[in-house]
Amino acid sequence: MSILGQELITDRTVLRRLFAAAVETCHSGIVLVARIVRIRRGRARLDELPDYLLRDIGVGRSEIRSVTRFGCREHGEA
Repeated sequence: MSILGQELITDRTVLRRLFAAAVETCHSGIVLVARIVRIRRGRARLDELPDYLLRDIGVGRSEIRSVTRFGCREHGEA
């Protein structure tokens, strides 16, 4: 939770703090689901490409999972 969010809920009742925490948890869950969807879409798009196009962009077929998950190669290249 952000510092601003913590400052705002300190003056609230327990029920309101609980509600604020539940909203923050739901927001975090939605962000997580959106990231998973983006990763899966990226993998599907890269899987559809032929090998010569993957070579052109500098990604091997065996690297698709790590590139879509972490955004770069495991070797620390950008």
